[in-house]
Amino acid sequence: MRSLLLLLFLCSYCFSIAQKDSNTFRCGKLKNGLTYYIRHTAAQPGYADYYLVQNVGSLMEDEDQNGLAHVLEHMAFHATESFPEGVPAFLQRHGIETFNAVTRYDETIYHVDHVPTISSELVDSCVLVLRDWSGFLMLKPEDMDRERKVIREERRIRMNVSKRVQKMAEPYLYNRSKYALHDIIGSVEVVQNFTPEQLCGYYNDFYRPDQQAVIIMGDIDVARVEATVKRLFEVIPKRENPKPRLVYRIEDNEEPLYAKLIDNEIPNNSIQLVKRIPRPRVNSLEEMLREMLLRDFYNSIMRGYITEYVEAGESYLLGAGAWISSLVRNYDSFNLVLTSLPGKEREALQQVLEQVEYVHRFGFADEVLQPLIENYRQGVKSNMGQEKSMPNDVFLQIYQDNFLLGRPVCTVDEKLAATLSVLDSLSAKSFQDWITGWYKGRDNWVFLMQGNDSTYLFPDAQEIEKMIRDSHSVDMEKERPQEQMVEENAELIDFEIKPGRIVKERKIKALDAEEWILDNGARVFYKYTDGDKGMFNMLAGSPGGRSVLKAEDLPSADALSALFLQGGLYKYDMRTLGFFLKDHTVDVNLSLEERSESISVVGASVDAELAFQLFYLTVERPRFDRVLYNRFVAINRMNRANLKATLNDTISEMLSSIRRMESPRLWRKDTTYYAAMNYNRMIQIYKERFQDASDFTFYLVGDIEREKARELTIKYVGAVSSVFRKEKAVEHVYERRENITKDVEVNMPDRKYLVSIEFYNKLKTNPTEELCMRILKMYFQYHFQEKIRGDQGAAYSVQVLGGTSSSPNYQQELFIRFATSLDEGPEMRSLVRERIQEFLKQGITDEEVEDFILAIKKEKKSADDVAYNTIVFWTDNLQFYNKTGKRMDSPIYFDSIVDKIKAKDVLVFARKFFNSAQCVDLVIKSKY
Repeated sequence: MRSLLLLLFLCSYCFSIAQKDSNTFRCGKLKNGLTYYIRHTAAQPGYADYYLVQNVGSLMEDEDQNGLAHVLEHMAFHATESFPEGVPAFLQRHGIETFNAVTRYDETIYHVDHVPTISSELVDSCVLVLRDWSGFLMLKPEDMDRERKVIREERRIRMNVSKRVQKMAEPYLYNRSKYALHDIIGSVEVVQNFTPEQLCGYYNDFYRPDQQAVIIMGDIDVARVEATVKRLFEVIPKRENPKPRLVYRIEDNEEPLYAKLIDNEIPNNSIQLVKRIPRPRVNSLEEMLREMLLRDFYNSIMRGYITEYVEAGESYLLGAGAWISSLVRNYDSFNLVLTSLPGKEREALQQVLEQVEYVHRFGFADEVLQPLIENYRQGVKSNMGQEKSMPNDVFLQIYQDNFLLGRPVCTVDEKLAATLSVLDSLSAKSFQDWITGWYKGRDNWVFLMQGNDSTYLFPDAQEIEKMIRDSHSVDMEKERPQEQMVEENAELIDFEIKPGRIVKERKIKALDAEEWILDNGARVFYKYTDGDKGMFNMLAGSPGGRSVLKAEDLPSADALSALFLQGGLYKYDMRTLGFFLKDHTVDVNLSLEERSESISVVGASVDAELAFQLFYLTVERPRFDRVLYNRFVAINRMNRANLKATLNDTISEMLSSIRRMESPRLWRKDTTYYAAMNYNRMIQIYKERFQDASDFTFYLVGDIEREKARELTIKYVGAVSSVFRKEKAVEHVYERRENITKDVEVNMPDRKYLVSIEFYNKLKTNPTEELCMRILKMYFQYHFQEKIRGDQGAAYSVQVLGGTSSSPNYQQELFIRFATSLDEGPEMRSLVRERIQEFLKQGITDEEVEDFILAIKKEKKSADDVAYNTIVFWTDNLQFYNKTGKRMDSPIYFDSIVDKIKAKDVLVFARKFFNSAQCVDLVIKSKY
């Protein structure tokens, strides 16, 4: 193994070794301290991704700068030295829509993704974007004032119950360190009142090359891009006497910290125990991988044990989990989270702590570990030599970790080889020593009780500590290994089934596919593709769904969806079924939607026969468990009886009553709903909806050879019973059809004003009009974002959603949604209506249409590059062909019409759409 693997941090030797493969990868450090990583990748032919990674974040702020790191992130999208109109305007002019930035405690990362590389000028310009972001922001006071308002609205929209609970927890999780004191979004006072001089102070201190890395990956000329990086960045002077970049610690707490996190919007009580774990210093790639593998295997094994324990239904637990995750830089955390039956928190906590202790003692025995390690080893080996096909994210992680954390730079194959070496060293003792190193002791524990009632009697800190101590000393024996529940060579189907036969078949030349009709009435569309090598999918779909059921049967239908497969199949419960599926890649999913039902089988090609057997048993020999059903109903009824309605529940109920008509089919999920479930009716619904091959159309797609596909189809799909019916979905009207304008006042904090203006229509559209709808959506997205956020600073973001569909009915939708303040809301709401009316009078320019068409073409090419020849692509194409007789990627839907669309076409369609559309104009606003 090359000595590169043993290096850590940013040593010059790392860079000199990397230069040996200079046509593929180059990295280095300039004299001013800037680090760069440039790599040619093949995952996205014709495109590249650009990153500026800064080793500074909100922790670098002084007390009077709390929030300025985040403000600077926003300011980077205003005027810069080379882009005085702003970087977004330049990027969007070239059809580049994916760019963003994120500020964290310890780093700030900017990126521009999926940039076409056919133009060397555009490649160079995007390097110039990174250079401007690195230290050439213009920082105009008027832009600062605009971003104060935007960040105010960002805070307003993000301050939901999850964020409020997180803010309450942070002083305990971070033991009142700077991590707890410096909110990334910043303090309201600082953000609203900082001076330009204060912002420039932080900017000048930390936006400097010795704290920055440029990462560029994609279909690029590595040498040429490196030369451009050097030309643009080398001229930046090295900073004299730079302000130190400090690393902040979280002090140990010798005794557990305890807090009740109470908020009216928390729906039910829960308990979270967290143990902070300082990350060990790693001195080699192997050490880094060892820590990663220990954590990954730990989480996998723990998840399996806890899930099985909860699902057994013999505890007070409704849900539980135990895992290790990253907390902040240099710290991980062990997390134990649970919800229990009402009033049974103590008993449930004791149970889950004892389960964790059991897994720690016995779950990492060699007989458990070795099969998992071997399976992991095979996965690693299968990826060896695949570096050229790896996505950019794989390399981005390696280079970011090297720059920010000092982890070694290596090739993917070197990392995989090191992984194999580490796997060989893992044993039960490795895990026992590792667990003992962080789990024992009472230091760095944090106990967090969460609920909506401050008077609720949660267990206190002393009780929890005693439970942890008791779990360490509880007398327990290792359970006897599960006996093999099936014989070594047993078959999943141990009875004779009568195969069917193909009675009609035809070639589909347009798709290079086939259609087979079986004697039981099933229609099967088959397409070979190796786009997802070694995998296949069979989707079986039928019209009808919930729409053909009576209103009183709908709760039982929902129980069926929730409990599918939990009882197993045929004579095998889920545990026994697991023995058959062990070491195989097969998954079966059932869906019962409003207008259709479907079964999907996904599997590895080598497991095709097993997958078809599972499908056959799913349809013909389902297995239902009354004990599981009774527990499901009882627990949900109990939960609903004890559940406190949250603000979101109130809003949802109000909106539903405004949008929807009264219907017995629209069940509220209360205790009455669960009481209406019927076990026998659930089973009958399953038989009615799924046991009729003649009403299903099958789409068999993937890396499965034709003769094998025919053989399995005849043997298993042909054996499924039929009643030879052809159903149609029933049209139930739930939504009101008239225009609606409504303001809903609720007890919502932070003086919020949430706007949703929705347009619906049912025009019979042609492909040109459908593209005009896409242009409309993009136009309003751009203009409302510019006006409401950019000019007014009244919202953090504006979402314009929507599109068209032609199946099962023609429908067009356009939604405009944003959140603002109670003070500015009415004006912004009126602005939307006014701008739409202005558009209907003045229209759009041909130049604007050309820009949007360029973006649409780029978006389509990107999607085609990713999706073409995949299982999903061909499954969708077969379904589309079955409905229309045409390929969904036929030129008549895009290529032959897109360049012919002009401004007048968009305006004509817009008038047609808006003049006959239903408008639902809803506002949710704070009462005060």
